[in-house]
Amino acid sequence: MTEKKVLKAEGVGELVGAVTALLGYMPAHSLVIAPLTGTRATSAMRVDLPTDAEVYPAMVAQVMGLTCRVQGVTGFAAVIYTDGTDSEHEGLAATLLSAASFIGLDVATVAFVTPTTWGEYFEGAARPLDTLPALPGPDLVRDGDQTSGASLPVVDEALRVRIFNAPLPHPESVDACALFEDVLTWNVEALDAEKVAVLTGLVSLPIFRDVALAQWATTEGQGRETLAAQKAFLNGAPIADEVGGVILGQGSRPEVTRLQGALAVCRIAAAHAPTEESAAALLTACGWLSWALGSSTHASFYIDLARAADPTLSMADLMAELVAQGMLPEWVFTR
Repeated sequence: MTEKKVLKAEGVGELVGAVTALLGYMPAHSLVIAPLTGTRATSAMRVDLPTDAEVYPAMVAQVMGLTCRVQGVTGFAAVIYTDGTDSEHEGLAATLLSAASFIGLDVATVAFVTPTTWGEYFEGAARPLDTLPALPGPDLVRDGDQTSGASLPVVDEALRVRIFNAPLPHPESVDACALFEDVLTWNVEALDAEKVAVLTGLVSLPIFRDVALAQWATTEGQGRETLAAQKAFLNGAPIADEVGGVILGQGSRPEVTRLQGALAVCRIAAAHAPTEESAAALLTACGWLSWALGSSTHASFYIDLARAADPTLSMADLMAELVAQGMLPEWVFTR
C-alpha cells in the first residue's frame, strides 16, 4: 500500500489520475482501491485481477476487509486496470458495489482503464483512452508497472570479489547497531566492500537480522533493546512482545526513508553476496523491507528468490505465508 500523498479530485477522469498517482505507477492487470476519509485519500492498495469470476466474492471480501481497517475510512475509489476489455471485469465491479452497500462504505467511483478506453462502470459509455485527463508528472507517477524496480542490480564483479575477500570480524566484536544505523547513510554508488561484507555476515545470522529489521523500522535505541532481548532469549528468557511485534508489522509507522535506505543497500548486498545462504538472508531482508513499505508484489519477488537460494530459511517461509495470506503491516492502515 502506498502512502503520504493526498487524493482530492473531481470527475471520474481526475479520480483515475489521482488514484494512479497515489499508487505511484501505472499498474497492469490490477484492481486498485484508494480508501477515502470523507473526500480525501492518502494511500492506495493494489491486487492482481483474478482470472476466474468465481473468486470475485472471496477477493472482494478480502479487499474490503483491508479497506475497513484503514483508520477513519468512510468510502473508497476503485480503478480496474486491464489489458483486456472493461466488460471482462464488470462482474468484479458489481461485486465491489454490492459489498460497499452491504458494509456501508461510500463509493466515489469504480472506474476502468483498458489499452484503448477508460470510463466508469454502469455510468455511460467507454471513452477513448486519449481523452483521459493527463496523469500527474514523473514526480508522482514513475515509468513501469507494479513489477518495476524489483530486479536486483547488475553485479559489479570487482565489488563482488572485494566483498568475498574482505576480512570478517567475530560478530560479537562488532557494534552491530551502530553499523545498521550507518547503513542508512551509505552511498549506494560507492559502497565500502568491507562494510558490506560485515553487514552480509551479520544479516546472515537470525539474531542480528531481526535486530537490523527492527532497528530500520524504528530507531537505533530500539535496535539495541531488540539485541538485548534477543540475547536474553538465547539464555532462556521469553522474547518481549514489542520485539516480535515489529517483525510482524505491529507498532508505529516507520519512517519511509529509513526503510528505503536499508532496502537500497540490501538489494546491492544481495546481488553481490558470496554464498547462496548469505544471498538468501539478504533477499529475505529485502522482502521484509518491501513488505514493511506496503509493497507485497516486490516482497513476493524477493522472497521467492530467497527460498530458491536457501529452501531451509524459515524467515523466508514466514514471509511467504504472510504475503500469500494478503497480510500487511498494521501501520499501513494508520494515518
